[in-house]
Amino acid sequence: MLSLVPYVPPIARDATPCVCGVSRWVFEEVLCQSCRCAAVEKHGERLTRLLADISYDHRGIHLTWSDAGVSAEAFNPRVLFTAPDVTAPDRGTIQLRWFHYWADDMLVAACAAGASDDEVLELAVAQAHYAVATLAIHEVGEWFTFRGEQVFPPHRPDHDLPGDEASGPDGNGAVVLWLTYDHEDDDARTSGAVAAPAGGGEPYLTDIGALPGQKLYAAGTGITVEGPGDAPATRFSWDATGADSSGAEDDRSSTLHAVHQSIVSSELRVVARHLLLRGQPALVPAPGSEGSGPTWRFHLTYDG
Repeated sequence: MLSLVPYVPPIARDATPCVCGVSRWVFEEVLCQSCRCAAVEKHGERLTRLLADISYDHRGIHLTWSDAGVSAEAFNPRVLFTAPDVTAPDRGTIQLRWFHYWADDMLVAACAAGASDDEVLELAVAQAHYAVATLAIHEVGEWFTFRGEQVFPPHRPDHDLPGDEASGPDGNGAVVLWLTYDHEDDDARTSGAVAAPAGGGEPYLTDIGALPGQKLYAAGTGITVEGPGDAPATRFSWDATGADSSGAEDDRSSTLHAVHQSIVSSELRVVARHLLLRGQPALVPAPGSEGSGPTWRFHLTYDG
């Protein structure tokens, strides 16, 4: 079984010198141009072969990898997806792209440093997981509304920040995803979910909008998320989300955070079930659950 380490996006990393000693001031470049060219010439075919083993193709989302090359944009995940237009949901679906300008020569650098095939796959699976998971959170941000207004806008206007920083490190505004692997003591808020019968509670506030085809129910014990599509109904306890279930005005922010966490958790379970390595699920199906793949957990912060 692979032993994954969390993927850290370039914007969150410190720039370090190349292994040859040349200073690097661009976060997405671990290697200098000369060392990267040499590494691609030596390891490019091998890396292309390994990346072909990682796939995701479900619910209109398709994972590919950028072409081989000597730029930092080579050997990176690229995600094509088809979804309803949030600005005109009745007009059918549109095709969109995610991670299409992402640049990170981490995998090439790993090959140059002598990483084995399994070690390269561990890095690549974690990067692919991050790419599809952040897309899931982005789509939740587009559709999650309270009284018609986005609660956590993925495209937040902030005149005090440059464009890239205003989008946050994940491209999701203030919402930042943290994925961890094989740690039993990670944040408990990502666990505490159980399978739930369809319509297992009273319909939640009609003021709240969720993903197309998704239904939310609330009861004294927690929140039930159904759908969309084949996503199994899952109940998240109020304690697990860290929110107060009273629904009073003073608790509105806490409740909206709890609902957001529950929707995201449901969607990340879908991602985990359909991220494949050599045709088999690369991860266990739910945070902290048992299975043949690596255990994963997630945590969200809202300070982008």
